[in-house]
Amino acid sequence: MALSARLQAILEFAKGCKILADIGTDHAYLPIEAVRTGFCQKAIACDVNKGPLESAAKNIQLVPFLDRLETRLGNGLAPLEENEADCIVISGMGGMLIWDILQAQPTKARFAEKLILQPQQSVERLRRNLHGAGYEITTEKLVYEDARFYAILVARCTGDDIAAWTDREYFVGKYLCESPHYLQYLQQEKDKIARYIHFLNDDAGRLAEMRLGWIESKMLEKEWQHDLQ
Repeated sequence: MALSARLQAILEFAKGCKILADIGTDHAYLPIEAVRTGFCQKAIACDVNKGPLESAAKNIQLVPFLDRLETRLGNGLAPLEENEADCIVISGMGGMLIWDILQAQPTKARFAEKLILQPQQSVERLRRNLHGAGYEITTEKLVYEDARFYAILVARCTGDDIAAWTDREYFVGKYLCESPHYLQYLQQEKDKIARYIHFLNDDAGRLAEMRLGWIESKMLEKEWQHDLQ
């Protein structure tokens, strides 16, 4: 089956894991493809709703390697056993919902060697919360799909104090600049702020102005790097 650009990027990050858990799996396309490609040995498709999980189970029944795929009903990481999944994927949800899921079952989240997270919004807050709880963000990727940008974060718990990023890095990302769509992404973020900045009070307005400055400086930096190539 052909994965979307977003799911394909997530799949690439999952390569090499033993047991992948896809939280909020929907149709189980990602777990099926992860096993089919050999990117993982086993995959667990989890969802809090029965309807999507039934769809996932039907899709799994169509593949010859169904013995290495499993569906589980439950909220967040609750369906997983302790020390079971070494790769956990949580995608297509709000950043704060993703964070709540990780915090609700912290030992399961910390056991995973790799967390692949794709928040729909609140990316900045998710980055800060991960660092504050001892999760290192090892890489990020920007994906453009259906006229929308998606940031994918890969993290793992180190148990150590994580060196804080700058405010600009928390806002626009530290590794997203490697994406070919980065300038378009920055322009979109700039346009968003420009649309609402005039309606903000003093404190919020100053923060918005600061963020505009971060974006503009990053755009100039990216254009300068492009000119040197």
